[in-house]
Amino acid sequence: MGSATSKPARKLARTPPAWAGARTPNVVERPPHPHARPQPQASETRSEAIERDSHDPQLLANLTKLGPVAVDHHMQTIHPAGASTQHIIQSRLRSEEEARSSRPTRNRLVASSLLEVLEERKHASTSAQLDGLSEKYGLDADKLNRLARNVNSVSVNQDTVKRWFGEDGSEHMTMMASWINPNINADKRALGGR
Repeated sequence: MGSATSKPARKLARTPPAWAGARTPNVVERPPHPHARPQPQASETRSEAIERDSHDPQLLANLTKLGPVAVDHHMQTIHPAGASTQHIIQSRLRSEEEARSSRPTRNRLVASSLLEVLEERKHASTSAQLDGLSEKYGLDADKLNRLARNVNSVSVNQDTVKRWFGEDGSEHMTMMASWINPNINADKRALGGR
């Protein structure tokens, strides 16, 4: 590559060359060519010229080659979105009514309460504590156990936490999540333990 000062500068001509524009014809009104098609004009009625124009032999040949249209009569019925929309609206209305009521609905929690239940469940040491936890939040113990087989709150394995500083001085951290079940040996199978 090299420095820009070591390269010669490109100089452009200040005036156009003599040949520039030599090929461009003078724009002058010329009479139309005798064999040229006339400009299309709108008409209220179908004239003979319009009829002649509508008969396209190439189009007719292609349509004949394609043949008649095959219609599939085994189409599925399309249900309008109104039915599912109505179901969603009704479900939301029920949910709002349950949220407004002073009496909590059994086996229904908001997300923050569910997180609290799952977090407290990790620290339970006896079946009685788990049953008490279920009652405290208005859940059936069986439903809580079934839920805990597939859902858990976030837990970090402290042995896997790694910290470092980047070149710009910012701190970075990585860690592994882990699945924590309550430490109840006798009931481990019933609690969804692995």
